[in-house]
Parts: sequence; C-alpha cells; structure tokens
Amino acid sequence: MQKVAVIGLGRFGMALAENLAKEGIEVIAIDYDVEIVNEVKDRVALAVQADATDLETQRSLGLGKVDTVVVAIGENFEACQLAMLAARDLDGPRVIARANDRVKETILRRLGADEVLLPEEQAALKLSQRLAKPSLLEAVEIGNEHSFVQVKAPPGVRGKTLMELQLRKNFGLNLVAIRNAAVGAGPGSGAENISIPGPDTVPQEGDVLMLVGKDRDIDRFLREME
Repeated sequence: MQKVAVIGLGRFGMALAENLAKEGIEVIAIDYDVEIVNEVKDRVALAVQADATDLETQRSLGLGKVDTVVVAIGENFEACQLAMLAARDLDGPRVIARANDRVKETILRRLGADEVLLPEEQAALKLSQRLAKPSLLEAVEIGNEHSFVQVKAPPGVRGKTLMELQLRKNFGLNLVAIRNAAVGAGPGSGAENISIPGPDTVPQEGDVLMLVGKDRDIDRFLREME
C-alpha cells in the first residue's frame, strides 16, 4: 500500500489528507495544532500532533519509510522550508512542497523539493480553462507541452467520420477512445460506453473524445471546431 505523509493541516493539507485516505492510501497527517489533529484522526491511518520541522521528529514518526512527503504548510514559510529540508534529508521519500507564489516556488526548488505545488494558481488555471474552453472536461499533463484531454465532441466534428476529420493530419492529435451513453440504457441510468474508434466512427453530440497531443494543437482544435 502506498504511504504518504502530509505535514500541515490547513484547508489544503486537510483536504489532501482526507482525499488520499479515501483513495485507499495510508496517510500520516501531522500538524502542530492538537485540535486540528483530533479533527482528522478518524479519517486517516495516523494523525500526530508534532513539530515536523525537525529531522529527528520526522524519523521518529516513520517518515523515512513513506513513499511521499507533502509539506502543505501555507502561511509560515520558514516552517515550510525547514520541514521540506528535513524531509529531503530522509533520503527515501519523494518530497512535494506547497508554495503561495512564484518566488517561494523558486526558493523551494533550489532547496531541493522534487515538486512544488501552487494550489491557488492551479485552481485559477483550471477555472480559466473551463470558462474559455467549455468543451474541455479534463486535462492531464503527460510530458513537456503534451497532454491527455477529455473534451465534449465540439460541433465541428459531429456527423463526420474520423476518416473525413483526419485529426492526426490536420491537428496532430491522436483520438484514443470515445465515451458515450450506453446503447439501450434508460434515461438517467448513468450507464456509459467506452469504445476504440475506427475510421468509420462518427462522433455525436454528447460524446466525450479522449485525445492526446501537444497543448498548442489541442488549443487549435478546440478553437476551430467549437
């Protein structure tokens, strides 16, 4: 079972710890405030009141044996740096740290964080994408400038075969699969069907296209087809 330690149980850290636990991950949740620790103790594998800015404290809590340490301290940047440096010196887990702005992100990266999260900026980016591109349901980065996306079939592709659309030739995109309402399913059943498309496949309204390609090609496809 995957093990993750979350240091700092503010709104972000608390939500992260609880959602990881719901996904079946063994979570060690740590905060200096005992009331916050008591609030989450029944929803994670282990909740501990401790000052996790100290290396020996982290070792005593078993953080050297977890897969990932997430330093989610938001307001006290000095404590965030100390906890991140201590976690880095454990020599075992991957270390992810939270930053509130780009300056702090740069500092944490230079101090050795494997990854730095900017929750507010990422939430704003997702909202802007959703408002600017109504067809875009989900986007997952899979490498430098490439993403896997799920988009509602835009008007420009409906009623045409994939042979006619030539997505790879015209947009540089690969259509991996199509999700649509299951044939014969009753209204409100929630049933759906995922199919591997062929050249004669015709996307319809309500279909969800699963696409892989460069970010700029995905943007161009959505602009031209919506």
